Amino acid sequence: MTSGSGGTGDIQAVQRVGQLLALFTVNQPRLTVAEAAALVGMNRSTVSRYFGSLVLAGVLERSREEQAAYEPGPLLLQLGAVAQGQRRVLDLAPIHMRRLSRETGLTSVLSLWGSAGPVVSLVSELGTSPILVTVRVGTTLDMDSAQGQLFLQYSKDRETIARYWDGLDPVKRRRVEAELAGVAATGLARAPAPMGRLSILAVPVFDDHDVAATIAVVGIEPDDTEVAALLRRAAFRVTVELGGTEVWRALVPGGHEDVADAVEAS
Repeated sequence: MTSGSGGTGDIQAVQRVGQLLALFTVNQPRLTVAEAAALVGMNRSTVSRYFGSLVLAGVLERSREEQAAYEPGPLLLQLGAVAQGQRRVLDLAPIHMRRLSRETGLTSVLSLWGSAGPVVSLVSELGTSPILVTVRVGTTLDMDSAQGQLFLQYSKDRETIARYWDGLDPVKRRRVEAELAGVAATGLARAPAPMGRLSILAVPVFDDHDVAATIAVVGIEPDDTEVAALLRRAAFRVTVELGGTEVWRALVPGGHEDVADAVEAS
């Protein structure tokens, strides 16, 4: 096949652009040509041509803070706003997350599914704990995080998930599989918090066909069943507003009881 319109060359170019754009993160908001070339394994002249074309298209722009560096341009910001606008969960969840933070005294975090794992998209820090443990919006979480476990268990993005499993060594694969067995049994996912013996506990949020997001609390005691119940209740409320009640009932252990409790409380 030739590299003409619709050919292998076009597909490769799109894949390279995707690779380059994926390098820009919250922790790495700007990149030089040399840095990008080293990270993706391309030569500098090739990356320079791509960056130049992306600047002309408005996808990237020269950094005002570092002349040799590039950062996301106006077109990416526009597309990001459109994508966020389509995520109804971002409009519906904040009121429930603020309530959850008030009830538990903990930071609550909502994550959406990204190209490389869960992405922190909302954070509520209305907790009353003297020590605030939080996560920065835009952070891409590991696939074996509490939030990642839920997407591994429930997401229909089988291609991305298959790539993740294929890249694991046998020891880590067994560990993650054991964690997912716990998710399947309880509908809850847990991972260590970055301090002490505390945990991050997460639950799924569903729309009418798939897992739409996860909500987590940060800094929960391992045996705190009351906070776990409050977290589950908050996620179920968002799920109901997204039209995902039947999906929740089918996939989450104890989902029928959640539905019954909601009907009784209404």
